[in-house]
Amino acid sequence: MDAQEWREAYFPGLSGEAFGDAKDEWRQWNRFFDMLCVFPAMEQAPPRGEVREIFDTLFQKEQRAEEAGRKLPLRHFLHPERMTPVEMIAFLAAAGAERDRKYESLFASLQKEGEVRPTAGLVHRLCDFFLGEEENDPAILLREESFFSRYVAERAGAGRGVFCLSQPITLCKEALLAMSGASIPAGEAEPFLEIVETGEPLPEYLCHEAEFQVLTDLYVGLSMPGEQGVIELVGTRGTGRRFLARRLGSLGGLDVVCLRTRELLSLPLREVEKILNRAARKQIYEGALIYLADADLPEGGEAAFQRMLSFLQARVKILLAGTETPWPDELRIRGAHSVLPVSYPSYQEQKQFWQAFAAQQELSFGKDVDLDELVSKYDMTPGRIRSVVTGSALRAGAGEDGTVVPRALLEEQIRYSCAASFGELATRLESPFTWEDLQLSDESRRLLQEACDRIRYRSKVHVDFGFGKKLPYGKGTSIVLYGPPGTGKTMAAQVMANELGLDLYRIDLSQVGSKYIGETEKNLGAIFAAARFSNSILFFDEADALFTKRTDVTNSNDRFANSQTAYLLQKIEEYSGMSILATNVMQNFDAAFKRRMTYMIPIEKPDEAARLSLWEKAFPKETPLEEDVDFRIYAKVADLTGSSIKSAALTAAYRAAAEQRSITNDDLVRAVEMEYRRTGRTGIGNELYGALYARNAGAQMSRVSQEQTGGAT
Repeated sequence: MDAQEWREAYFPGLSGEAFGDAKDEWRQWNRFFDMLCVFPAMEQAPPRGEVREIFDTLFQKEQRAEEAGRKLPLRHFLHPERMTPVEMIAFLAAAGAERDRKYESLFASLQKEGEVRPTAGLVHRLCDFFLGEEENDPAILLREESFFSRYVAERAGAGRGVFCLSQPITLCKEALLAMSGASIPAGEAEPFLEIVETGEPLPEYLCHEAEFQVLTDLYVGLSMPGEQGVIELVGTRGTGRRFLARRLGSLGGLDVVCLRTRELLSLPLREVEKILNRAARKQIYEGALIYLADADLPEGGEAAFQRMLSFLQARVKILLAGTETPWPDELRIRGAHSVLPVSYPSYQEQKQFWQAFAAQQELSFGKDVDLDELVSKYDMTPGRIRSVVTGSALRAGAGEDGTVVPRALLEEQIRYSCAASFGELATRLESPFTWEDLQLSDESRRLLQEACDRIRYRSKVHVDFGFGKKLPYGKGTSIVLYGPPGTGKTMAAQVMANELGLDLYRIDLSQVGSKYIGETEKNLGAIFAAARFSNSILFFDEADALFTKRTDVTNSNDRFANSQTAYLLQKIEEYSGMSILATNVMQNFDAAFKRRMTYMIPIEKPDEAARLSLWEKAFPKETPLEEDVDFRIYAKVADLTGSSIKSAALTAAYRAAAEQRSITNDDLVRAVEMEYRRTGRTGIGNELYGALYARNAGAQMSRVSQEQTGGAT
């Protein structure tokens, strides 16, 4: 049998231009491998050049199919730029064992000890029929960095994907899926790896057009031969970093593999590598994008993060990463490292997101919802806006007019979504009070209402009036409330929070301040970091403990105190929300500090008319009072602040309740005496009893006079 007869007998139909489909592709490559397996039993093998020609012809058919636009599964593996001929035969042998049980008996007959899986020794023996010694070097299957060892072979056993001559060769799960033309799923790695398919429709993109164009240019540049690197998307969580990655994948028809970095780093190294290998193989086989979500460098976990990054970069050409803070220079990165800032959406863009997400949920906002006021009060990322809209739609339910979300429900969802976690550094205060509960001078009330307008209408002023362009920082509102203790500074803060629909957090200065250098600044930084996107009001009660008057630097303690004050001023100016500082000692603040505050509002002691109003409001309607109780006397005689009046009212109520009777003047006098003693004052009881006696005596004389006059008449 000459070479031509042999070829027609063992390999008919090779003259076709290209593979017609995946089945045809596998059938002809499988026939080639079967032909090699016949040779060991033949007394005389065909010419080596003839077998090599068939091998090369199959490659030409692969190339023509690729040029014709057909995507054939085996092209991922049987490609000259990825595998050597030895590795290709190893792949065909292992793939045959997975697809057809006939190979178990065939391999058992060709190998010692009846091994039913192909070994590296068998592969080299088969390659002897068409490869020279240099191409069939036994060291080829020992290369750890090869495509075959890294992306195709099962990384298990002592060799972890590196084969000695007697070691069986198996394929990884991802290779088996790709070989059959199937997409690689997340599988058991799902808690740490999410695959976003390009088939999912993308919502209308409302911002970051400029950033997306830069991202596209960077990706195209890194796709060039010889290039490699990381594109770091830096921005606040929820601003759309992942959406940018999805949009880039959609542009190229690529799935996006999102790795949950924080959760991933909590696993043992072996498990991390297993999941990263799955991601890398999906990228190699299907061209997917790999995106590291929440990829900020963890404190104390720098070494584990570096290992993960290096492992990925050894396998993947381009990585996308989403961070809030850029990676430090000491982090080792292969190739180019591009940092792309992802900006916080403007008020106008936030308004568009509210409208777009509402349309997606097929809901409408109630008539009491003003979107301009909404974005002014609540500075939110697109991610949080979507979460609030979705939650509101579920809570509201559908009515006759469809799903309508009223303002109260919307603000409740917003506050739930934006709730901050301050730990032990701050406490949330309830805000049940309204303007009617607050007894202030007209000027102080007007200033407080103006401060509320700073939050309520900042979208209009910054966007419509154009002032936002002239305010690169300092867009928040800072207020100092000063006055004697108990005059209502805390209540004023609560009234403003209630008016604006914002949460109020009182900063615990005993937890913030520290004698150790740098510790106070660290605590303050944590407070403002937690509050940054919470849309909450920060209330520093007795702020003079931190905001003391700066002094000339005569020693290290002065320098320490001044640095704390400067740092706090800087953080207040950077904070986009409202900061309220309450103090009893205004003279402790220097002029430079006062200039940097938006408002300085006095909360003065109430006059007689204000005290009367406070006494009347201190007792609920249900409270039993004796008929002769006259709050005018207490308002006139007792010089009390609002908090002292509330305290006295509560003390009198408990005294009466203990004796199961109504509240009397005696209860009130004793309660007022207690409040006076707290501040070192005495004698108020005699004054009140005297005033009550004079009132009663006057009332009695008036009745006698009326009776006498009536009798004469």
